[in-house]
Amino acid sequence: MGTISINISARDNLPPSSSGWNSVSLAFNTTHVFTLANFTTETNPPYADPESDILDSIKITSLPSQGVLIKGITPVIVNDQITSAELTAGDLTYESDGTDVNGYSDGFMEFVVADVGSSTFTTSPKTFTFVVDGNINQAPTTVGDGELDITVGETVVFTRTMLTSSLNPPYSDPEGDAALNLLVEDVPIYGDLFLSGVLVVAGQVIPFSQIDLGNLTYVNNGLATMGDEEFSFKISDAGSGEYIG
Repeated sequence: MGTISINISARDNLPPSSSGWNSVSLAFNTTHVFTLANFTTETNPPYADPESDILDSIKITSLPSQGVLIKGITPVIVNDQITSAELTAGDLTYESDGTDVNGYSDGFMEFVVADVGSSTFTTSPKTFTFVVDGNINQAPTTVGDGELDITVGETVVFTRTMLTSSLNPPYSDPEGDAALNLLVEDVPIYGDLFLSGVLVVAGQVIPFSQIDLGNLTYVNNGLATMGDEEFSFKISDAGSGEYIG
């Protein structure tokens, strides 16, 4: 009888069959730590392989137009490879561009993936996009109270220090912005505030540039021999322009 011989050879392990794009949203001037899931289950479409081999590594085929990719402590260059173990360890990071205060959504990198079976990279790069918020400048966080000891009839020349760092608690701002303007809400009772010799009224805004010149003064009218004197105010910062008091 006749026979047919069939020679069976091992099938070549195939590269991944699917890899997709991904995107992350970041606050201004922050860092994203990549995870293994960023390049597998979270991509669209998700990572897939004909033999169900897990991800072996990724290769960076293009760098972001803004921000910096870092592997460990070294900036990434085109064709650098990052293993799945390094991704799991958090060794790949993206530092957003802190000089772009307006934010951006067009910063992206491209990558290909390889599986542990074939160690062969896919041929169609996918994008990983970074959507970075702009810098929203915040108002001052604290504007405290101040205290002065004067005698009847005395004139006080206000300084920036008296109205900021000497307050309790002192003036402070999240971004470290300097005090910009002083808004006088209520004027004193036993004396008057003057700006360059002109009477200050409630609701008036006084630039700290004028205070720096020594143009804001308080003059006691000499009628009160004793008593509590005060005026209330708010301060805006140079970044947000919002008043807190």
